[in-house]
Order: sequence, then C-alpha cells, then structure tokens
Amino acid sequence: MGSVSYSAHISNGKSAITSKSKLQGVAKHNLRKYKSDGYSSENIILLEGTENLYQNVRNIYQQEFDDAVREYNEKQKRPERRINDYFEHVAKLDQDMAVEIIFQCGDKQFWEEHEDSKERMYNVYRYVLSRLQEYLPDFKVANAVIHFDEASPHMHVVGVPVWSGTKKGLSKKVSKRNVFTPSNLSVVLQDKLREEARSSFRFNIHEMLGDKKKGRNHDLSVAEYKVQQELQNLHKVESKKQLLETSVDSARQKLTYLKLRYDEMDEEIQSDLTDKKKMVETLDSQLESKRLVLEIADEELKQKSAFLELLDVVKQMIQSYLPLQPDIEEFANTVERGENIIAGNSFRSFLSALGQLLLSFKEMVQEGFCWFPRLMRWNTSKGEVAPVFRDDPGGYNYKLEAFRNIETKAIYSTENLKDEICSEKRIGTLEQIQEGVEVLEKQIKKTDRGLRR
Repeated sequence: MGSVSYSAHISNGKSAITSKSKLQGVAKHNLRKYKSDGYSSENIILLEGTENLYQNVRNIYQQEFDDAVREYNEKQKRPERRINDYFEHVAKLDQDMAVEIIFQCGDKQFWEEHEDSKERMYNVYRYVLSRLQEYLPDFKVANAVIHFDEASPHMHVVGVPVWSGTKKGLSKKVSKRNVFTPSNLSVVLQDKLREEARSSFRFNIHEMLGDKKKGRNHDLSVAEYKVQQELQNLHKVESKKQLLETSVDSARQKLTYLKLRYDEMDEEIQSDLTDKKKMVETLDSQLESKRLVLEIADEELKQKSAFLELLDVVKQMIQSYLPLQPDIEEFANTVERGENIIAGNSFRSFLSALGQLLLSFKEMVQEGFCWFPRLMRWNTSKGEVAPVFRDDPGGYNYKLEAFRNIETKAIYSTENLKDEICSEKRIGTLEQIQEGVEVLEKQIKKTDRGLRR
C-alpha cells in the first residue's frame, strides 16, 4: 500500500470554537480576511457556504433550532427561563458552539515533488466533503474551504453538531460530545472517510494513501489518538457503572422522601405567601391612588403658574399698546370706511404718529403690496382677514386694494367684504384683550380655590 499520509483533525483544547470571538478568528483565518505575505485569498476555494462564515453558522442555528426553541419557550411559565436567541445563548456557555475539521492528504515533502497535481485536490476534497455529510448527517456543515496557499493543500470544514437525543429542555441541542462519539471518530473519520479519500486520491493524483497506523505513535492524528484513549477508559467506566446505579437508586429514595416533605412545607408557605401578596397588592393600590392625586395636584399647580405668567405678559402688552390706541382706532376707522390712508409711505410717514405706527407693523405681501395683520383684523364669512394696501412708491398714501385671510392667505376684493368690515367685526382690540384678562383672572382664582380644598 501507499505511504502518503491522511489526517482528519477536530478542533479541541485551545483550537476549540467555544465563543463568538473564536468563531470570528476561524472565519478570518479560513477566508483570509487579513493581509499577509504568506497567505492569499486568491488561493482559497469555497466548497460550501459564503464569504461570511460567521453568518453561515448563525444561519445553521436558525434553521436547526428555531422550532425547538419556540416549543421550549411555549412551555416556560417563567419569562427568565425563555431563550430569545439560541446562538447567543450557547455563546455564553462553556462548550463548543461549532466544530472545525481539517482534512489533509500528503505532507510538505510529497507536494514539493507533486506540485503540478495540487489543483486536482479540489476533486478529492469535494468528494470527501460530500461523503462526510452522508456519513455524519448530524454534523451540519456551514462552511468549507480548500487552502492552496500553504505547503500542503488541505480543507477546513466548519459546522454545527446537532443532537436530537435529549430528554429534557430543548428537543434539539448543540452537542459535540454526542455527535462526535468515539465510534464516529474512529469508524467515520478514520476508517470510512480514509477509504473514500484513498479511492478519490488514487483516481485524481495516481498515488496511494497509507493505511491507518496501529498502536500509539506520532503519526496518529489528534482524533485517532483520542479514540484510543476513549477505548482504553471504556472498561473503567463500565466497572463503575454498577456502583453508580446503586448510588442513584439510593439517592432516588432520599429524593422521594425529601420531595414529600418539601410539598407539605410548600403548601404552608404558599398559603402564607398568598395572604401577604394580597396585603401588598392592597397597599400598592392605595399608594398608586395617592400618587395619582399628587400628580394631579402638581399639574394643577403648574397650570396656575402658567396662567399667572400669561396674565403678566398680557398686562404688559396692554400697557405698551395704550399710547397707540388713538392711532389704531384711526387706522381701523379708515379701513372700515374703505378710504386710503393719508399717512405717507416714504419719509413723510415720520411726520405723523399713524405713519410711524404703520411703518413699524408693515409686512410685504409681494412687491408693491403690503398689509398689517398684527395691527387689526376683522372676523368675516371668509375667516379672519386683514387689509391689503398698494404701496405706491410714487406717492405718499396707502391705497386699500383687498383683504387677505390670516391663515389661508386667500385674497378677497374690498367689494366682496365691504358690508362685513365694520367695528362690530373687529378682532384684537384692546377692549377685547382686557376682557380676556378678566376671564383669565377668574380662572386663576377658581383654580386656586380648588387647590386649597
């Protein structure tokens, strides 16, 4: 037989994938997600998965465990026992969350002598991968790549060991120990897959892989050595089995007795807890009612303070407008008569008090037109309106042209609203503001009396 080596190494010890950071490290190495003179992403070939190995593993978790997690959560009465994300859940445990297998045929010396045959290892590893998935269906492959940029071409396979034999908790779990049993390590990885690799290697490379070595020696792979160790310890486990079963029976009897005592004590405790719970609920209800009353009172006090501040602002505004009352009255009367305002819209405006007033309140509608919405308004069938004047730069007067809605800015002709522009329709007069102040004062006094009660 041939002497070309074959090995199948499983991630263990420091190389075990027991956290998200280690999984990300494997992803960077396998897919060359870094710059290095010794490695090249152009010389790696994807056989399974995508360029995002980390997400490939997450996808396996979703596909394999979402239904089991949903069934498990539906049975949980305590919210803290439910699992939101099984991938994140396993990442926090001290166990393998994924497993990597590295297959290699031939050593550095062999491939230095057969450099021209390297690329045909693609066919060998692709075939081995397909047989792995057939012989070990509980190992769900997420990503597989071939590295051609190192001394010997080899294949990295990363997957999730899915075990469905659990009797408690989730119906399916991640379990390296139950999927990669001593039997699977020996029979599948070191016997069946060795033979499959030998057949494909002979067909593609025209060389023979060596037989599996017997006994403990340095040529054994990590997996093979572990199988031998497990077999050596197996008979020790069997010899202890009887003693453990006897101890378990005794423990069960003690547990039954303790459970009966616990149930009796639990009934007494539950009864006492129920009474105390009702008392706490009553106190909570009373406290909540008092809290609501305090919140309402606090809100009313805030409203009172706001009213006082508003009242003060309004009073100050009235005081500031009192000296302008005659000019405002003159402006309103002129508009209601439909006359032009002979106040001047140039330097002559400073010659009259009304001209100065209009200049300070003047707002442009468009070029050549202005209005005074903050000075006086009228409540009409078209809504609140203010007059629009033609601002004649060649003269000294404001010519009344139309009326404009305060909110919609719609324009209405003077003819359309002439019967509605009268003193009874005025809005925003000082008299009206003073009436509003009196209403506010009454509201504040009423609120103050309510709070004192």
